[in-house]
Amino acid sequence: MLLAKVECEKISVEKLAELLFIYSKKLNVWLYNKKVYASFFVDSLSLLKGLIKTLETNRIKFRFYRIEEVDHGQGN
Repeated sequence: MLLAKVECEKISVEKLAELLFIYSKKLNVWLYNKKVYASFFVDSLSLLKGLIKTLETNRIKFRFYRIEEVDHGQGN
């Protein structure tokens, strides 16, 4: 399981949460200084790559702050 933290621009909190929910059911999304931030868990690197492709397809500016592997228990 992977824990990821991302910063996005040119997207609403609601829209980012909607996109992330396709890939992760455990997520937090918030707005700070006109940027949208999110932390979320994904089960695999291939799901994370799918999310990246979705963000790129929707022309959303994004930057990952952290991607780390975590124990299965931490995601619960």
